[in-house]
Amino acid sequence: MLKKLIYIFFLIFLPKTFAAKAAAQLPIGFFLQDSIKIGQLVRYTLYYKHPPGQEIILPDSAFSFVPFEFVSKTYYPTRTQENISTDSAVYILRTFDLGKIQRLQIPVLLLQNGSTTPLKPKPDSVFLQEMVPVLPSDSIPLKANTQLLRVNARFNYPYALVALGILLLLSLGVWGVFGRRLILNFNLYKLKNDHNAFVTRYNAHIERFNRSQSLENIEKAITLWKNYLTRLEGSAINSFTTKEIAQFYGEDEDVTTALKLFDKAIYGNMLSDESSETVVAFYLLHHFADRRYEFVKDQTRHVALT
Repeated sequence: MLKKLIYIFFLIFLPKTFAAKAAAQLPIGFFLQDSIKIGQLVRYTLYYKHPPGQEIILPDSAFSFVPFEFVSKTYYPTRTQENISTDSAVYILRTFDLGKIQRLQIPVLLLQNGSTTPLKPKPDSVFLQEMVPVLPSDSIPLKANTQLLRVNARFNYPYALVALGILLLLSLGVWGVFGRRLILNFNLYKLKNDHNAFVTRYNAHIERFNRSQSLENIEKAITLWKNYLTRLEGSAINSFTTKEIAQFYGEDEDVTTALKLFDKAIYGNMLSDESSETVVAFYLLHHFADRRYEFVKDQTRHVALT
């Protein structure tokens, strides 16, 4: 190391006559230390004296520094003194090669007559310091241990979040494609179930009336019919009078006739003489409820698909 520093000193402060002779010589390249460790940074100095008109290039990161790896380069501007130009650079390198002696030779590129001529300095080398000594294979006996240790299972949250995100995206995609159809089918399903429940209970009132001829069955059937239409139409039909219901449905013949017959039976006390008319009134309201169900169902389907 000391010899290299002395060498640099004499190169910088050469006498004029000796410097002129050095200009015709090859570049000088050397490491600033004699030994390195794996991954440790090492400095390599490249130094060249030449005539002022001569064009040269000092290699950069594109050059192959094998067995070393390039880290950085510090270039010092050209210095001309007594008709001699000096170019120099310091390279920071590192190595992960396991060779005990590692050599390097970085050339200076001379540009002349449209061509490039490499001027190579003498190779320099460094020694790799061994951090782990090589032991004989039989110096340390191997100890076998085949006993397994219990490892606690850990929940993989990243994978779970990714799976949840994918599931969410798939759900949004399915909803975007089939959402309106699913909502339509659900609404139609509710309408059908409600109508079937109404028909079952309404028919039970008709059967009981046929057996007992009771005004109470008529009143219960009318109340059931009004409550069903209230849910179906979304209007407070169960609070309407007979006249208001007839007006609401545009004086529909089935509704008007049936309600008049029921009013006659209930308020005119004419049930025993005209029971057949009362049965007709039951079926007129039944038929009207069926028609209103079909109308609302078709309307719901039309709105959902437009």
